[in-house]
Amino acid sequence: MRRHDASNPKAPSAFIIATRNRPKELLATIESLVAQTVLPAELCIVDSSDAAEVRADIEALCRTAGVPLDYFHPAPKGLTVQRNVGMERTTGDPLFFIDDDVWLAPDCHEEILKEYGRWGRELGGVRATPINGARPRWYTIFWRRFFGMGGWWPEASGRMRPGFFVEGVSDSSDVKELDYFNGWFMSYRREAIGLERFDEALSGYAYQEDIDFSYRVRQRGYLLLQTPRARVHHLKTGTNRMSPFDLQRMNMGNQFYLHRKLMPQTLKHRAALWWALLGLFTLNVGKAVQQRNHGYITGLVVGAWEQARGRGLIDPAADRSVGVPDPEKPP
Repeated sequence: MRRHDASNPKAPSAFIIATRNRPKELLATIESLVAQTVLPAELCIVDSSDAAEVRADIEALCRTAGVPLDYFHPAPKGLTVQRNVGMERTTGDPLFFIDDDVWLAPDCHEEILKEYGRWGRELGGVRATPINGARPRWYTIFWRRFFGMGGWWPEASGRMRPGFFVEGVSDSSDVKELDYFNGWFMSYRREAIGLERFDEALSGYAYQEDIDFSYRVRQRGYLLLQTPRARVHHLKTGTNRMSPFDLQRMNMGNQFYLHRKLMPQTLKHRAALWWALLGLFTLNVGKAVQQRNHGYITGLVVGAWEQARGRGLIDPAADRSVGVPDPEKPP
């Protein structure tokens, strides 16, 4: 970790972090941010936590590094809502969205800015490459490509498939053009975003809100790039994660919602969605056996059945509040 040096050069960029009840992870993320070789002009933390436990520590870090901080707490709950709040409270450009459980390599911000400098106004956004990105075996990649169900592997196409699944690039030898971004680290020119906002209909954990937002920017005609020269470690903390049943059920709701919203509703695209889900079901059977949790299967099946009947978006937390039972927990 570099020293927190207020004499480091600054760029006119703004970082936005939406967080909830992850104080230790958030503090570690900020420590890596204020240690960047090039510092941002703004940091906005939109915190919906029950208590802002590490706010004073973060304020001290930012003060020492000379990074202006806007700490908004208490904030309304919901990832999409919080990110929209951050967009409204900042003016920096480019605009960075990072999760509260990432570690940025010291030159990550600097390398992203260099990429913006190499391109003109056609470039809408740049994202970093994950440290220790997924490297599945060849037969897993074949399976995912055959069913068009997306995934992450080195030198993938970075394209959106007809079922609204992306072939994500976990690593590459050079800069790659993408149809999507992942929300744990993504950046955009404000001009490219325009009036786009995160879809607040996607509540809570908001599965695929990042792909939804970035794909809309891509559809506006802007280039989206991933550079291997900027590196981020996504820690993927288990704090506040849903059960496999709830997660799979909600994922189905979001998948169908976004498919209807952004993809042509032709026979080809609808068939591609169900074909991909068949491949996903098979993989989830293996995961359920491996982790001894049937929620990976039951959640997907229940979710797909609900969507086939027109249920729409799912909010497991809201369902629990009205007494819908969780099949993974004893009565």
